[in-house]
Amino acid sequence: MSTHEESARSPAQPFWLRGPFAPVTAEATTHDLPVVGEVPRELSGTYLRNGPNPKDGPSGHWWFGDGMVHGVHLEGGQARWYRNRYVRTARFYGTDLTPKEGEDARVARARRLRGGGTSNTHVIEHAGRILSMVEAALPMQLDQELSTVGPFDFDGAVDTPMTAHPKRCPRTGELHFISYQPMPPFLTYYIADAAGRVITKREIEVDGPSFMHDFAITEQYAVFFDSPLRMTRDWGDGMPFAWSDTHTARIGVVPRAGGAVRWFEFEPGYLSHTANAFERDGTLVLTGARSTRFEVPPFLYRWEIHLDSGRTREGAIDERVVDFPRIDDRRTGEPHRYTYVVEMRDFVGGVPTGTVLRRYDAATGGSVAQELGPRQVPGECVFAPRSGDPSEDAGFLLSIVYDGERDGSDLVVLDAKNFGAAPVARVRLPQRVPFGFHGSWVLL
Repeated sequence: MSTHEESARSPAQPFWLRGPFAPVTAEATTHDLPVVGEVPRELSGTYLRNGPNPKDGPSGHWWFGDGMVHGVHLEGGQARWYRNRYVRTARFYGTDLTPKEGEDARVARARRLRGGGTSNTHVIEHAGRILSMVEAALPMQLDQELSTVGPFDFDGAVDTPMTAHPKRCPRTGELHFISYQPMPPFLTYYIADAAGRVITKREIEVDGPSFMHDFAITEQYAVFFDSPLRMTRDWGDGMPFAWSDTHTARIGVVPRAGGAVRWFEFEPGYLSHTANAFERDGTLVLTGARSTRFEVPPFLYRWEIHLDSGRTREGAIDERVVDFPRIDDRRTGEPHRYTYVVEMRDFVGGVPTGTVLRRYDAATGGSVAQELGPRQVPGECVFAPRSGDPSEDAGFLLSIVYDGERDGSDLVVLDAKNFGAAPVARVRLPQRVPFGFHGSWVLL
């Protein structure tokens, strides 16, 4: 009987501590991984993925486990190595981050910012640094072997939490990111240049803190979603949010070059993850995964704002339950054709027991699923471009897939031009990789 089957019979445990979600205990390094098929020789880099992996006992929610980054390095048609490492935050070491008696609140908060979060949500590279992120604290810098270097505050320029979903502009190389928090300033917008220096820090006026997990950029604007999911206190072991039936859902649009924010009202709901935003013929188009309320399954949605007239339009692209939308990041802020999502199926107790990858085509309005076979359960996919070919589907999609037959995991490589076809390669990983959140293809 597999671990997945055994865990499925232990309903007393929350879903994030059993089956394919269950934490792994070992930090491993394995070289020369076995491959089914052929790793394309054009793939020369490292796939990184972050996710929660509680170190000591249960966590209060899937979101709250200690961060663990998994990496697979591909080069010369080979899978050179796999390694996984905990992100060693202050919380990982058990440091008491509660305010001391008589301690200034600002001092206590500064301690929590510098490594107080679980750093379990995303991992990117910018200006030669690998950054692990969670939106409750500063990012943690990792070295190329995924060992923790320490908190990174952009040479003192960032003194607030940092979103786990920064956006890199493909035209300028800038990294755009935001901070939201339960005390003023509630929302801050930052821009770091291609060398990693913060060149813009602007407070965006809002009437209070809302859950702002993700945002978007276009060629000229940054786009924020102010939702009825309100932040009621700082992050801790519990969920610091409450739904407001009186707060209007709004999208804020602010010029990247400077200027006032404009707000546009929309139907109640909240944005879990953006796919992309862009401008077309005077209209700003935002696509992402929207839920009607907190912890209600999301679906792919589109919002449109005519910037001159202020007219708005919105609606579902599809009614399937999907999340983790990704695009070819070379199209960030520009019109894109393809959106890749994780479609969630077979819900039991509100938790999906199966997933497939799906590609939406904005040119045709249709979609196609990537069926990987029985008991194959993929997570978020990441686009890795072919060098020198600017075509939007010129590249590969990388996803860690749980194999329920052997209670193990593979890194699956798909040819984006032939989405829906059999994988071109499956890299056999030496241990199961628990379901996690977000990842990146990096060239370090």
